[in-house]
Formats: sequence, structure tokens, C-alpha cells
Amino acid sequence: MGYGFSKKLHLRFSRPAGLALLTLMMLGTTQVSLASPTVDQLSQCLVKSTTAADKTAVLQWTFSALAAHPDLKQYSNVSDAQKTQLDKNLAQVMQRILVEQCSTQTQAVINADGLQAVGESFQELGSITGDEILKTPEIKQQLQGVLRYVDLNKLVIKFLTPEIWNKLGITR
Repeated sequence: MGYGFSKKLHLRFSRPAGLALLTLMMLGTTQVSLASPTVDQLSQCLVKSTTAADKTAVLQWTFSALAAHPDLKQYSNVSDAQKTQLDKNLAQVMQRILVEQCSTQTQAVINADGLQAVGESFQELGSITGDEILKTPEIKQQLQGVLRYVDLNKLVIKFLTPEIWNKLGITR
């Protein structure tokens, strides 16, 4: 391979290190786009204006939406009435933030980049909400359960090149 690793290399990782690696891999799949300054300003306003209750509404709606997927439906039992209420809750949150709290920034995005760019502003909020989700003890415990079945040595050998080790301050 040219990395100087032996095929018999066996590295030992603690659960926290493995959890961090798995989390980085999961978060690394998010799409990064170059946003305009107006989109950035609206993103910042959205983050500042969102309360814990708002984030809960977003999280609950997202769960419900994902649970509607045919491959996931068997793992959830969200009723139609609950879905309707979650839709209403999310609509109220979005409307309040966009129309009342961040109206100047929303109008600037629409004028500069078009209506579709308003959706781009929610990527930062989604990223922060995702980070917060991954920090909850129950989710950490679930991720640790996954780690029991992941061969971290294979991941390290495949992806941690000498250049990355050097950036981490470990000479190989």
C-alpha cells in the first residue's frame, strides 16, 4: 500500500476514541456548500433565534418524516394525528423565525439569491441540531453499541495515512 503499515497491525482504540471516529465519519457525510453572505447571515439569525423547544419540534418532525420511509416504517408507530400536529408545530416554528425574528435576513436572501436559497440557510441549523443529538447520552450509547461490530483497525489502516498521523502530531 505504501503507507508503511503492516497487514498484521493491530491498534487498540478506547470506546471514546472509536465513538469520536464514528461520529466524525457520520458528520463528514453532510454536504458542504459555499453560501452567499446573505445566506450566512440568515443562517446565523436562524441559529440565534431557535430555542430548545424549536429544536425539539424540528427533531420530532424529522423523526416522523424519516419514519414514513418504507424501509423505516416498521420501527415507528407515528399516527396520522401526530404527523399532522408535528407538521403544524414545525410550520409555526419556521414561520415565526422567518417572518418575525429573521425577516430582514430572509428578505435579503430572497432578493439576492432567490427563494430556494432560504432552504440553504437551514443547513447550519440542521448541522447544529445534529451535533446536539449526537451528544445526548442515549444516542452516544446507541453509537457505542454499533462500535462493538465495527473493525476500527480496518478503518484506521484504510483512512489514516501518514500525512494525517503527522497532522495529529503522531509521527509514523
